[in-house]
Amino acid sequence: MRIGELARRLKLNPKTLRYWEEIGLIPPPERNASGYREYGPFHEDICRFILKAKEIGFSLAEIKEILDIRLSGTDPCRCTREKIIRKIEEIDRLMNELERKKYLLRELLKGPRAKPAVVCPIIESIK
Repeated sequence: MRIGELARRLKLNPKTLRYWEEIGLIPPPERNASGYREYGPFHEDICRFILKAKEIGFSLAEIKEILDIRLSGTDPCRCTREKIIRKIEEIDRLMNELERKKYLLRELLKGPRAKPAVVCPIIESIK
């Protein structure tokens, strides 16, 4: 199938597929006599994997690392598991940070600050 058909199936812009090929995320497809890219089921499967990995928060670099391991003939599940654990830790850190910010914002709403301020006493009262 040509790039337009694959892009439609995946609900992607063809430029995205070209970019993924350019950075080595997907292997270059065969080209027909006219020079058009001809993608096969393998490319579609790899692209679906990429989309699922992006959905759970993996960067393209992380996805490439997993794909490279698989394409070398090795099972990438251990690497993937380690990446998932790091993602969970990062989410926990971000959630704690957001909870702290939410607490600070609620504290600021408790009442106006009487002391003089350069711009706004509400924000400047943060300790």
